[in-house]
Amino acid sequence: MITGNYGRIRDIAAHYNCQTSAAVTVADEVFAWGDYNGKENFIPTITSFTSLDEVFANIPDDVVTFRPLRINFDDELIEEMNTTNELPEWLKKSFGDVESADVVFVVEGKKIHAHKYILIMRCAVFRTMFLGNWKESNESEQIIDHHSYDTFFAFLKYFYTNEVDLQPDMALELFALAHFYQMTDLQKECLKIIKRGVTVDNAASVYDKAILLASEELKEFVLKFCMANLTAVVNSDGFKLLKDDVVRDLFLHAAQQGAFKK
Repeated sequence: MITGNYGRIRDIAAHYNCQTSAAVTVADEVFAWGDYNGKENFIPTITSFTSLDEVFANIPDDVVTFRPLRINFDDELIEEMNTTNELPEWLKKSFGDVESADVVFVVEGKKIHAHKYILIMRCAVFRTMFLGNWKESNESEQIIDHHSYDTFFAFLKYFYTNEVDLQPDMALELFALAHFYQMTDLQKECLKIIKRGVTVDNAASVYDKAILLASEELKEFVLKFCMANLTAVVNSDGFKLLKDDVVRDLFLHAAQQGAFKK
């Protein structure tokens, strides 16, 4: 039971594993009590923080976020941190922080520093990797093959910012990464970029990638583009590199769309 005059409370939260609680008022004053700041505080004490997220991000040895950045356990509905898809500034600034990072990804010989807690909370695959009985669970350095540094950097940055800033050709590689790590929200962002970058020259290869990644949305989009530019696409260098089964698939769907009617 809390007593005292703290004004109107806007939000309140408690740590799941230790005796720490916090509240924020409508005046944006943040109070904390319980096992906080190295001692037990039975009376809520005003802090210098501006949000509940900051309180729980500064608990030694047991850092958490005030709310889930993303929920995706047992294929449940994914929830974003808030309706604006905006993540707090402290989280954005922590990306690449060498001092606080506890995992390093080595890509093309270059290092990218990250935080296991952030990755675990935003991605079910990372959760299994770091919390399960896997080789990667206890390794602080992860070697990443078959991906470019720029693409994997953008992939990890998304966990901290919810932002994607890549050219369409790189967005296709990022889409494949998001597919592997089951990041459906990131896949959607990549699709927006990829669609803007489809051209006559790359339409065939993007169609091939859509089949490989089982993305019906991308496949249908590229198919419509090909139908509108069929002659140019068929005469492109990219089309000549397609495997026979992909060509047959494209022509079959083109026929079903009435592309060869007299």
